[in-house]
Amino acid sequence: MDMSQYRELFISEAREHLRSMNELIVHLEKEPGNPEKIDSLFRSAHSIKGMAASMAFADMTELAHKAEDLMDRVRKGELAFDGGVADLLLSGTDQLEAMILDVEQGGTGSSDITGIAQKIAGYTPAAPLPEALAPSPEEEARPSTGQDKKEEARKRLRDLRQTVRVKTEILDRLINTTGELLTNKHRLIDIGRELDSTTLNAALMDLSRLLRELHNEVMKVRMMPFSAVSDRFPRLIRDLAKKSGKEVAFSIEGEEAELDRGILEELADPLIHIIRNAVDHGLETPAERVAGDKPAKGSIRLSVRREKDLMFIEVADDGRGMDPAALTAAAIEKGFIDPEKGKELSARDALAMICVPGFSTASVVTDVSGRGVGMDSVSTTMKSLSGSLVIESEPGRGSRFILKLPLTITIINVLLARVSSFSVAIPVSSILHTLELKREMLFTLGKNKAFYLEGQAIPVMSLGQLFSVPYAPVNPEYVSLFIADIGGRLVGITVDRFLGQREVFVKPLGRPLAKMKGLAGGSILGDGEIVFILDVTNLL
Repeated sequence: MDMSQYRELFISEAREHLRSMNELIVHLEKEPGNPEKIDSLFRSAHSIKGMAASMAFADMTELAHKAEDLMDRVRKGELAFDGGVADLLLSGTDQLEAMILDVEQGGTGSSDITGIAQKIAGYTPAAPLPEALAPSPEEEARPSTGQDKKEEARKRLRDLRQTVRVKTEILDRLINTTGELLTNKHRLIDIGRELDSTTLNAALMDLSRLLRELHNEVMKVRMMPFSAVSDRFPRLIRDLAKKSGKEVAFSIEGEEAELDRGILEELADPLIHIIRNAVDHGLETPAERVAGDKPAKGSIRLSVRREKDLMFIEVADDGRGMDPAALTAAAIEKGFIDPEKGKELSARDALAMICVPGFSTASVVTDVSGRGVGMDSVSTTMKSLSGSLVIESEPGRGSRFILKLPLTITIINVLLARVSSFSVAIPVSSILHTLELKREMLFTLGKNKAFYLEGQAIPVMSLGQLFSVPYAPVNPEYVSLFIADIGGRLVGITVDRFLGQREVFVKPLGRPLAKMKGLAGGSILGDGEIVFILDVTNLL
């Protein structure tokens, strides 16, 4: 029987079980006597074994069977779940992942599993099983397939029947079609204004409502919980801590928050870089922490929260922190900046130096970090996602890395504005205020104009000057501007005039426009006009 038609489904489901196994193994190291997690880990190994057997992947079936047997010994109370069991199971999941990757690339999934299989099968703990973890007579007598497990199986089957797996290419085509429909809706609205037809306008209102509902449903399909990328982090930190001889308590808050799938796929690597740096550079060794009147175990906290159309992701540690003065001195010494510029560098700008390509303060380069490329890639990815990165740190107290991102980068709400002879679209999520100021309210501050807002001097930049185009306001007595947070400071950006809000479908820019600073994409309005979408966080 040809099983190739089931290959993709097998790969997807097997990887889900492997992710679950990795997460459960790390949890059980902290809570080795949790019977529910022990049973769940056993079932995941059993599921992979059954799936691999049905696909005739013999080596994969055998390795999963050995892991299942090891967990069965733990489940029966013959073996305590200790560090040795965890190490063996994690080695087994790594081997299984490599075999699944081979299948994905067209291979047979075969591998030499003799060594790891023998280690798993012959594992003997260094210490006897603690009496508290031994099974009670009642637990030994309890049947392994009770009514509760049958009900759980039935519930899982119901969930599977209500779920459909869809290829990501189909989702991308669906969102593209929805975006084109939105563009055509605005085109019809413009035509309706010219015809002044009551019947047509009523039909267009119904169309707008239906398209809004379609857009909302399509976006729900594209949204994924943050846990889709964060599930791997406990295992990552566990391995890094063991390799570096450090003790780390890791916590995640808000992992149920949802982001666009396209953004989530790009976020994994930047977060891994930040977490690796937190373990390798940020946290001290247990001895150093105790000497500094800190708990021996360091802390890393990953939190996610949503504010309107923005998502904030924060990675914080309680390690040694970073000294802005030391970073400035290192930057001067290595020739990244000259001494004069170093004197003018603020603390926030000094901390941002760690994102400069090749900049590193590490005295030793390890296989974890120290080459000065990780944070550069984080900064680059954030710019490509129209997001921003803020770094806060205090020597001896730890560091915080705050990533600010839009919820989606496909269909967004924008404020249209006119600049000289063309229109631009400003993402609403990037705008803090819009103002119409009398020109006499502006004053000179250094090299720029500025105005006061609630007692604070806000510098003003001209969008026309940034793009080297002439200024052509409708009323020269007034200045139209929007206020945005750029690089951690409030800046007013002037335009000729505002044209109103619009929902637009973002299209990527080709070369050479894609290389222009301050542009995030383009869109087409209902009348066929092409507008550029601003990347406000990277305008200056």
